[in-house]
Amino acid sequence: MEPYSGLEKKFWPDDASLAEEHFCALHAAHHEDPAAVLGCKPLDGSDASEICPLYVFRVWHQSLERDWELEMGQQVMLIIHTCEEPHEALMFPMTRRGPWLYEAVLALPQGWLHESEEAPGQDGVLRLPRYRVFVPEGEDGQPLFVHDTYAYSGSMLTEEEVSQLQAGLFPGIEDVMGCHCVQAGDTFGLRFVVWAPQARFVSVVGNWNDWDGRAAPMRRRCRVHGGGFTGLWELLVPFSNASSSVPLGSAYGFRIHTRHGNDIIRIDPFAQEFEVPSTLDRCPDLNSSIVSSCDDSYKAEPFRWSDEEWLSDRDKNAQRSRLLRQPMAIYEVHLPSWRRGGSGELLNYRSLAQPLIEHLKATNFNYVELIGLAHHPYIGSWGYQVTGYFSSFSLLGSPDDLKFLIDSLHRAGIGVIMDFVPAHFCKDACGFSEYDGCATFEYSDPREGEQKEWGTKIFNYSRNEVRSFIIGSALFWAHRYHIDGFRCDAVSCMIYRNFGRADGEWIPNVNGGDSNLEAVSLLRELNKAMKQFHPGVLMIAEESTAWEGVTSLHDCSSNLGFDLKWDLGWMNDTLVYLEEPAGNKHSNHDKLTFRARYMQKERYVSPLSHDEVANMKGTLVEKMGRKENLEFYDRLCLLRALYGYQAAAPGRVLLFMGQEFAQGREWNCRQSLDWHEGGEPQRQGVCVWVSDLLGVYQHHMPLYAGDDDPHSRSGRAPCRNFDFVENNAEACVLAFCRHWQSERPVMAIFNFGRTLHRGYTLGSPYWGGWQVLLNSDDCRYGGRGTGPGNLSVLQTGQGGRPDCSHTLTLDLPAGGCVLLLAPQDFEDCHATRLPPGMGQHGADPIAGFEFGLEDLGFD
Repeated sequence: MEPYSGLEKKFWPDDASLAEEHFCALHAAHHEDPAAVLGCKPLDGSDASEICPLYVFRVWHQSLERDWELEMGQQVMLIIHTCEEPHEALMFPMTRRGPWLYEAVLALPQGWLHESEEAPGQDGVLRLPRYRVFVPEGEDGQPLFVHDTYAYSGSMLTEEEVSQLQAGLFPGIEDVMGCHCVQAGDTFGLRFVVWAPQARFVSVVGNWNDWDGRAAPMRRRCRVHGGGFTGLWELLVPFSNASSSVPLGSAYGFRIHTRHGNDIIRIDPFAQEFEVPSTLDRCPDLNSSIVSSCDDSYKAEPFRWSDEEWLSDRDKNAQRSRLLRQPMAIYEVHLPSWRRGGSGELLNYRSLAQPLIEHLKATNFNYVELIGLAHHPYIGSWGYQVTGYFSSFSLLGSPDDLKFLIDSLHRAGIGVIMDFVPAHFCKDACGFSEYDGCATFEYSDPREGEQKEWGTKIFNYSRNEVRSFIIGSALFWAHRYHIDGFRCDAVSCMIYRNFGRADGEWIPNVNGGDSNLEAVSLLRELNKAMKQFHPGVLMIAEESTAWEGVTSLHDCSSNLGFDLKWDLGWMNDTLVYLEEPAGNKHSNHDKLTFRARYMQKERYVSPLSHDEVANMKGTLVEKMGRKENLEFYDRLCLLRALYGYQAAAPGRVLLFMGQEFAQGREWNCRQSLDWHEGGEPQRQGVCVWVSDLLGVYQHHMPLYAGDDDPHSRSGRAPCRNFDFVENNAEACVLAFCRHWQSERPVMAIFNFGRTLHRGYTLGSPYWGGWQVLLNSDDCRYGGRGTGPGNLSVLQTGQGGRPDCSHTLTLDLPAGGCVLLLAPQDFEDCHATRLPPGMGQHGADPIAGFEFGLEDLGFD
């Protein structure tokens, strides 16, 4: 036959038209291998040695439902392009096989099918077609050109990408998996890749194809050179030569036929956007993925960042080992309930940017930690039952809106930490639990794969594809959203197999122990990968046990490699102590000093977080003296002292929103903070105290630079970076001194009792004038004005204490905190005899160090 000639139907070989069994399977969306029978295929009976072998074109498309020849006397035409220069477009009539399927048989030159160009970019192994289909009339009554999905032969993923996914570490996984708008040749379309290893059939469904599972059955991705099915399904859905034809913003998902015979609709676990939940009071049955218009790796004009200077300084600090020597005052925020509109409506990320920055600057926080940043359809989960590990929370705007917020924060000099949840995930139908009908991302045995207390599923850390998913998610946020730190939630749940489980409800590890060895190795790989690709990003663990080596401060076999750990022991001990009535505080005084025994073992954050002001626990101001029913004024005094203690002691400061102005109501994630309370004079004083306190904290290096080696010496002074000066349980008085190299030391003095101690004398490591940096009882903060005034100078004396050579005498306000700055020339003013316990390298910092009232002249 002549090249580029078509055959009438009566001359077709017997196997040219699609067999009935295949046709029915396609219409049931249950075809084992649609790519094997659709598109352009050489006919088996055709001699490949012929100059012009025969090819059959089978085009399966939703737009080919009608029989135009019968209805209108018009034909559906196949348009092919010759492979010889100049490329010529030729048209041939097609025959209707049945609804959605048209066919044609052509004689074509040898090599016409296989000499197609390769598509560029990520899909470099995908071959472009040389044909399309003309339809006389589309849905809008206008002629329509149909691009055949199965005209694109080859595969979406390279072998290297499959290997990375299966190896457990896949940087850039977000650019390969999921849904992306691409241009293949001159045609725009969507490429889809999903991991569903136990599914029988998978189809792409969405608004553009009426969620019809027949429209876009996906291909199984098998290894090119053996190795079998990879568990991946892939497909390119072409639209047209116009980029506007791509349905950006449309909802989509995957229709999965399980091995149990059920058809289920699932989200895209790698989706970069999700639809706004239809209800906020429960998890919806389906919270659809959205074709993202903010996919920076594929969009023509990516988001324009302007935080280059911030990122450069951050990474330089990391390279010079200065990052962890910087002050960190963290404001923990749940954006949907931080501030709302006048009618209670939610504010967009962009609308929140300016007021949030203004508040952070006014209160002197230099980091913000955002709760619930990853997508979660149920607002009541606070963001800890995530369904979109690669998507921002859709309720507050688009991904670009969130980038605008983060970019604005960086330009204002404020770092951004996000809560990251690698321990467990949402088990509701709107997520990816039992994704392909069986345990996929989770362990199959509920003794490993279910966290019953929280009603969630636990990731299967032994599965490399899951490890790639988790690590890839964190790297994605650091790269795409310029996140500066990750607070990893519920690390204890990960590393202990018996966390929250009774005997018989958990499975020991291969060594018979209770640690989850796979989770431990995953955390190590996560932290290692982050340091490799984003060295300036901080990794923070919320870990509540005595696991040795959560942070990388000291090398040990159980090291997890985090930069920082939440010190939940400090939080719990401190709040328990401050709840006690004055008469019981002396017997609980060791809760204030116990931390000194372990503070050098890890790098810490000192958190007063959302967990402490929700679930019927009361607010921080309610906890102050709760057991003796203190008056509100006295509670505020203690609260200011608590914040002073938090800022002055080793550990980075973290405070949950609303507590800076002593909100009276417990946090409600569905309601704005009670900002009107912040205008009340007494509460306003607390907020001013927080601002002044954090300003002093950031200005004076001894208050932060030596946090991680408190028992070491860093300068010429004979004292350690942290030393107790006073430890008087009966008087509820505690004092310590912070040093750092040649910087002027800072002494912090606390009276947690209800009694004003007039003329209280304590030891001083230096003689001379100590400047009062802050006094929490100053009238500026809503206090009574007792004790030394801010910026006044206290001179040391000799005598008054038998255990040291030089002393300070001052009035200590009830429930008060006083911060003092050492004399200007302190290095030349060493006391001849230091207060007990100071400067004793290697000694227990609190052993044998306590005085009673009678030792100080009190009756």
